[in-house]
Amino acid sequence: MRKKVVSVLLTAAMTATMLAGCGNKQTADSQLGESYEETMAAVQSEEAATKETETTAQAKELDYSERVDLVFYLLGDAPAGLDRVENKINEILLEKANATVDFQFSTWTDWGEKYKLQLTTGGVDLIYTASWNNFGQLAQSGAFLPLDDLLDQVSPDYKAQIDPAALEGCRVNGKIMTIPCLWKQYTPNGIEYREDLREKYDLPVPDSIENLEAYLKGIQENEPEQGLIAQNPNGILAYQDVDIAVDAYGLRARVDNPTELEDYWFSDAFVEDMKLLKDWADKGYWSRSILSNTTDAGEQYDNGQCAVLVYGMNPNKYTTRVETWKTDHPDWKTAYFATGEEGGDTWSTSPTADATAITKDCKNPERAMKVLELLATDKELNLLTQYGIEGEDYEVTSDGLYQSLDSDFGYEGLNAWSLRNPDYKLPNGEGGKLLQEMFDSYEKNCEDKGTPSVDPYGGFSEDYSAYSAEKAALDDVTSEYLTPLQNGLVDDVDAAVETFREKVKAAGLDTVREGWTAQWQTYCEETGLK
Repeated sequence: MRKKVVSVLLTAAMTATMLAGCGNKQTADSQLGESYEETMAAVQSEEAATKETETTAQAKELDYSERVDLVFYLLGDAPAGLDRVENKINEILLEKANATVDFQFSTWTDWGEKYKLQLTTGGVDLIYTASWNNFGQLAQSGAFLPLDDLLDQVSPDYKAQIDPAALEGCRVNGKIMTIPCLWKQYTPNGIEYREDLREKYDLPVPDSIENLEAYLKGIQENEPEQGLIAQNPNGILAYQDVDIAVDAYGLRARVDNPTELEDYWFSDAFVEDMKLLKDWADKGYWSRSILSNTTDAGEQYDNGQCAVLVYGMNPNKYTTRVETWKTDHPDWKTAYFATGEEGGDTWSTSPTADATAITKDCKNPERAMKVLELLATDKELNLLTQYGIEGEDYEVTSDGLYQSLDSDFGYEGLNAWSLRNPDYKLPNGEGGKLLQEMFDSYEKNCEDKGTPSVDPYGGFSEDYSAYSAEKAALDDVTSEYLTPLQNGLVDDVDAAVETFREKVKAAGLDTVREGWTAQWQTYCEETGLK
């Protein structure tokens, strides 16, 4: 499929890099980074050379004579102050685009089903999308409009502000199907831990599996009543998995050779990992009732019931806690370690993690694109979507921080995460300032280590419709047999692994793997990841 200049150049560069095959990871990453930088330079050069003659990159004149009323669907609960903020937004939109937006929300109750219902019943023009909310599956099914022509013809200036690599990651079957957030989020795997306890007992920083165990052992010896790990302890394996590009159905691809798949579930390494987890479970690093504990792990950490969070952590959660603990636990300290720092794999999350699509039912896609551009790039409008009305909902401190005025519209009150703009984003207190500092350090880490700042593998979208029954059966089996293994709650690891392997095979593992592998290999071929 023919792609635009950026896509072609990216593919060529990444192909050249990945042909290095199974070499040294740092070398491969460095080559990838170098190719990325070279590609971006080539893209910029190409754009400069054709700018004078390229007419498709100029916005066509839109007919604003007819007012257009749009619906923008977002996740979560509507803020109490929605009406007055929405009215202010629409005052400006009417002036600039003769359009209005009705922000509608899923609520957090059965939001997944409500989201799908909105896409089937129609009546929505713009909609929040996310890789964690079945974006790939929905895009494959035709729920969203391709946006290539709309970006070129309606919003070329908006397109120019988007990292080309991020935009490439929003393609499904060769077409741009959603617009990524302009603000890059860096969410490398990592752990959060009680720094005050580490300092108190002079324990090592838990920057490796060995040091994490020493940290846990030290706390256990000094404070035997202190809980240690609260949730899925499989996260401790992230230390040794930093070079994995993708992990699905027990198949793994590494960053230096993404087309070469490893069968993790049927490997000796899998058995050894499960024995490590059982050893830690037997040592009491987490409760034997871990699977029946319904209390959120973050809540347990906040309450002092555990000392380490090892699964699903990210800098955003950490820095929010830094801020709240100033009031809630002034004598405690929390710290964060990203397991990918050493290798440089701290790139930003998938560009489809927070994005906006135009639905197939949209009656005026051109106006919807223009409104999306304004909401994301116009300073006055963007600040309204994120923080409400200045002077009523918030004020900006002398050092550029967001300060709530305790109104009914809070920080990022619309849940319009896909509209965040780095040029206008206000840090939420010192925690927000720390977050941006961490993001900047991760970006620099990528630059120093030669890795791209955008996840080069994040654009992959699985379509499991052809094997949905087998996938459902496989999900049930992994929940029943893999979860106890990962929590060290089996008597005999070898026997439990054998049973797990037999069950996943019987559930249709081969069929699921065959379907997924074909899609992954096609994706790698199309994007030059070889």
